[in-house]
Amino acid sequence: MQRSPDGVARQPSAPHCSLVIATLHDDGELEPCLASLVKQENAPTFEVIVVDQNGDDRLVEVIARFAGLLDIRHEQVDFRSATRARNLGARLARGIWLGFPDDDCQLLSDALGEVQRLSNDPLTQVITGQTIDETGAPNVLRWKQEPTEFTRRTMFSCLTEATLFVRRELFLRADGFDERFGPGAPFPAAEGIDLMNRLFDHMDGQKACYSPRIKMQHPSKMPPWNAWAVGRFHSYAIGDGALIAKNPQPHMLNWGMRTLVSSFIQLFTLDAWRSAAFAARILGMLRGFTAFHLASWRK
Repeated sequence: MQRSPDGVARQPSAPHCSLVIATLHDDGELEPCLASLVKQENAPTFEVIVVDQNGDDRLVEVIARFAGLLDIRHEQVDFRSATRARNLGARLARGIWLGFPDDDCQLLSDALGEVQRLSNDPLTQVITGQTIDETGAPNVLRWKQEPTEFTRRTMFSCLTEATLFVRRELFLRADGFDERFGPGAPFPAAEGIDLMNRLFDHMDGQKACYSPRIKMQHPSKMPPWNAWAVGRFHSYAIGDGALIAKNPQPHMLNWGMRTLVSSFIQLFTLDAWRSAAFAARILGMLRGFTAFHLASWRK
């Protein structure tokens, strides 16, 4: 609550954007993420909601240091689920737009300024950007190189949940993230694509825009190719398989088939660990597809 010069308490105006950051097992990653938000140039008004799943007070001092620099809220919870945390943050949010940066991401200084520019078009309902590594090279996905409006068919190279910005009203109308997907859930990936697929159901003649000018530095997890990478590929692929089982639409089946074919080709690489990772990906997709149908059948 703010007080005007006449001493009357008034509710502060809603920020343009609410950034919901779900965090767990923090080992110093959140602080540089918040520092990158302080450095935003030409940014709209925004608030930060940290949904803290650590189960202790390790972030209390970190967030206190940013209290005078950011409009920040610290919400400590007793569960561990990234999508549940994001949905909670979205319900608490006051902004017109929502964003969900990972706690180990750092936004480049003009990222939110580009979100502001694109959001000025009332037809634009979703805005996405890309992730880069420490050298500035795109990572995580094979991102499109030019700004574009995207569709269900082309969304797979235009977003992850960390690079997604969506009008809050649309997010709530689509019921937010499916909490069966994402880290800490039975199907530990694919939550961003699943959400986007449902957002399109509520967008009639409206736009989803991708801009490579919205950049978030995100650590590359692979290489090295090792046993950890094999496990990660398998885990994420379980989410991908469940995604296809939940949404057996032509664009989703086409993406799934291309992913399987590409993974099969990678089996013949000379790097044994890399080959094992893609074998694990194939098995994970089949496992997720089957598990989703079994779970639905049991209900």
